[in-house]
Amino acid sequence: MSTAVRDLVDAAQGGQPVYISTVRERLEALDPAASFRLTATVQGFGTGDRVYSFVLPRFASLAADERAMVVEYVLAGVYNILSTVGGRSLSLATTGDDGEGVELAAIVEHEFGISEARIDRPGYGRAVNVSERMDEAISVEGTPSRGTFRVIRRDAAAPPEVRVSRGGLGGGIAERDGIADLCSLSQSGLAGTAICGIDIGGTDIKLCLAVDGQVASFLEYDWFPTAFTAIDQIINPIVLLVRLLRLDGARARGLSNTGAVAEVVRSAFAHGASLETIEAAVLAGEALLAEPFALDAIGVCFPDVVVRDKIVGGEVYKTRGMRDHLGPAYEGEFRRLASLNEELRAFVKPGGVVGIVNDGPMAAFTAAVELGVVAPASIRHGVFAHTLGTELGSGWVTQDGEIPDIPLEIYNCIIDLGSYPERAFAPDDVRSVNNFNTRLAGTLQKYTSQSGVFRLAAKYLPEQDPALFAELLQRGLLAGSPSGLFVPTEPTDMRKPLLEFLMASAESGGHPAVDRIFREIGEFMAVAWLESKWLLDPAVAQRILFGRLVKRRACFDLMVAGAHSIAPGLELEVADDEMANTNLMRQLRDSPRYTVAQFAQAIGAVHYANYRRHAAPVASPTSGGAS
Repeated sequence: MSTAVRDLVDAAQGGQPVYISTVRERLEALDPAASFRLTATVQGFGTGDRVYSFVLPRFASLAADERAMVVEYVLAGVYNILSTVGGRSLSLATTGDDGEGVELAAIVEHEFGISEARIDRPGYGRAVNVSERMDEAISVEGTPSRGTFRVIRRDAAAPPEVRVSRGGLGGGIAERDGIADLCSLSQSGLAGTAICGIDIGGTDIKLCLAVDGQVASFLEYDWFPTAFTAIDQIINPIVLLVRLLRLDGARARGLSNTGAVAEVVRSAFAHGASLETIEAAVLAGEALLAEPFALDAIGVCFPDVVVRDKIVGGEVYKTRGMRDHLGPAYEGEFRRLASLNEELRAFVKPGGVVGIVNDGPMAAFTAAVELGVVAPASIRHGVFAHTLGTELGSGWVTQDGEIPDIPLEIYNCIIDLGSYPERAFAPDDVRSVNNFNTRLAGTLQKYTSQSGVFRLAAKYLPEQDPALFAELLQRGLLAGSPSGLFVPTEPTDMRKPLLEFLMASAESGGHPAVDRIFREIGEFMAVAWLESKWLLDPAVAQRILFGRLVKRRACFDLMVAGAHSIAPGLELEVADDEMANTNLMRQLRDSPRYTVAQFAQAIGAVHYANYRRHAAPVASPTSGGAS
């Protein structure tokens, strides 16, 4: 029995979280005589290797449940590495072991489904699927083992170190003069342009149209892509909304007959307008114009891994319905979504830009631009940002003004190796700590996003605030059934109303259990920060937060208090009205109808598209299977 692990297992069995950072710290302090070292080296996508080290207790000293936790710690660490930095291959080597290295390599190969087809890979193997699709998107034809991930067992471990290599700005941008260049170019030359920015999320799509440097319109469209069973159900609404904004561009420019166009599309801009209403309005408006109005650029943030403007992840919650429905046909169908940039190119001028990045990097880009206007020194080490909404988005702009070509799926990272009782619930049950997609326990998806708020509400309110919990049930914000406890999505999607209700309860005060919920969300953010430091070691310590979970100051303040209880050195900043420094963002701030928390990402997407207009493109490799 290991005294280093025993109390951690006991805490997990008692329903307490066991943070991966705590396990790492505990094991790093082991006596060398009672431990061995595992070194994991990931071959990057043409950016060099990254090397990570695990100190582990000798297996002979462990009870069965302790050994299970140590093995899960290794699997979780490898999974976090691949989810964050990706790679073409993984080599594993050990020093000072008694045969555990061979055993662990075999376990990794099996648990990650290395020899299986993508559709058949288990939970951990979803990270391998993403790496393979990235490899297909980045590699040129003829590359050996292109799109085929390998695990290699080596005899001796290299000295432990982590080398973080720079990557190109997502979308294939040539290296320029760093983050200052990024800030200035994103805002220059907006006069004479019509640019559409799109923020695609799991509960809605938000769009902003900027014409001649002025906001022409905002639009919000609610949807539930997780329920979709066909790729067209994702592509078609996005394309239709761009067509609608293009018509509004014609109106803003005062082209002939645009008064009539504005009248027929009015119904499409009403909140809650159906797809059928929008389509009818768009068709009527397009029929009134002598020729289509072309945009200068489109910027998109999409909630999946994106490389060189190609959506290449395919393992997110938003596409779960399609994966389940399409089965083996999913891989081919997903390639159509990978080429959304080509679909949108039909609506821009010849030589115009369609730039797509993940929503996390877009948040970091947005923050860099806004902060760079008034406090350029504050971003000299780069910007690291998160979006807290349906999922946890993560983005990093380095001090060189680059967005690395890495998955950065930190929402998939496993931070909790405990909470065993909550693993018994099915993933869709709000009480579960199991990931919606992978079924893996302890990922940030169920800790820092809205699902984390819902889970903690179901955990604490029944005993600590039963009146408030009863009100949630009475309002239909939560619904119990013999199969579990759920947030209804039919006939009305109650996810937003439930989150708003809990956030308003925190703001109004008098609900200590609700305060506890948001403090614990902050604790989880601190563990995510510690894990990102281990994985990437970014120069910047600050994390800037966007999204619905932080739009009320009381909730953000509770998160900060919780975060500092775990990591006092973590600096959290909220992207609110105080971060509205560019001309476009100030227009959003001054809007009587919309807020910075709602549409900051859409404004950022406009700036990103404009930056891409100015930045010289580099030669892009053949996109291969992701084209």
